[in-house]
This record gives sequence, structure tokens and C-alpha cells, in this order.
Amino acid sequence: MRILFIGDIFGRPGRTIVKDRLPGLVREHGIDLVIANGENSAAGFGITPALAEDLLSLGIDVITTGNHVWDKREIVDYFQSENGNSSSPARRVLRPGNYSSDLPGWGLYEGRKNDVPYAVINLQGRVFMVANDDPFRTADRLLSQVKAKVILVDIHAEATSEKISMGWYLDGRVSAVVGTHTHVPTADERVLPGGTAPTKTAFATRFVPCRPM
Repeated sequence: MRILFIGDIFGRPGRTIVKDRLPGLVREHGIDLVIANGENSAAGFGITPALAEDLLSLGIDVITTGNHVWDKREIVDYFQSENGNSSSPARRVLRPGNYSSDLPGWGLYEGRKNDVPYAVINLQGRVFMVANDDPFRTADRLLSQVKAKVILVDIHAEATSEKISMGWYLDGRVSAVVGTHTHVPTADERVLPGGTAPTKTAFATRFVPCRPM
């Protein structure tokens, strides 16, 4: 399975680029699954239900977020509108899983694409950011619920060291760990000894999941 991850879609310019370029990238590279961080898609601050569904309609399968997820308060009602319907588009928009459990939304999504089961986990770091539950323990808890072998983790964090630590911590247990939030593109893609591919990105990254099947 080939996965395209799009980091930090920022405002109208970011949405326009995705609309213009995503279909061609999917065709050119034979992409099977598209995941994007959309927490800045509403003029740089948050995401609205309408924008979330616009992005999903472009072919994005799952949208992750981060510290700006609550900037547009209508997203709260959108999360709550799922109301137990696992097929609701709202279910494919995630907020960090290590937020308090009494907040609306989810930090994990499991689906199937081209008959291949996959999972996406959304976490937020704690270094130089607001206090949340421990993302490492949360990763353990969420992974205990996952049955799919293709697993991508978006760690939305300030410190590169925290993102890299998450990559090593989950090495061999997930397909890839992708870092978002800082809007600074880097070229630190690698495959760790256990088969996990971690990278910190602000733009598009594609990779073949390599978790042992």
C-alpha cells in the first residue's frame, strides 16, 4: 500500500494546492491512501465542518489535527453529530487522542482501502505545548485496540526530539510516524531497525508502509 501524507494544510492557498495537485499525485504515484493534517485549513486557525467535508471530497481519506482543532467552535458539534455512526464523515476527522477523554472526537480511526485494513492515530506532544495526557502511554492504549497492520501515527508536536522519540518508541509496532505542527519542511526520512518509517514534514510525504505483516 502506498500512502500519501499531506502536512498542515494552511488556509485557502493550501486548500487550493491540494485541490489542484492531489488528483495528479495520486495517479502519478499510484497512491492508495491519502491522509492530511487539516487543523490550519480555515485561514490558518482550525477547521470547519464544511472545509473538512470539502477536503474529504477531494480524495483525502482521514484528516488529522492538533492544537488548533478547537479554534472553530462548530467542529465540536460536528464531532458530536457522529452519534455512533461509524460511517459518518465526521468520524474520519481526528483530534489528538491524548486529549482528555471527556472531550468530543477521537484520536483513532480504522478503515479499509482497496480491501486493506488500516489505522490512523493522532497524538499531540507536550514539550513547549499545553499539558495533555502522555502521548506515549496513549499510543500504547490506542494500539491495543487496533487490528490493522498498516498503521500511521501523526504526532503533532513542537520539539523535533519528541517526534523522533515517538518514532523510536513505536519502531516495529507501526508503519510510520509523521511529525506535524512546526511548518518547517525537513529531509529526515528514514527506516528504523524495526521497520517503522519516521519523518517530520510540513508538506507531502509518500512512503510504503514497512511494518512486518
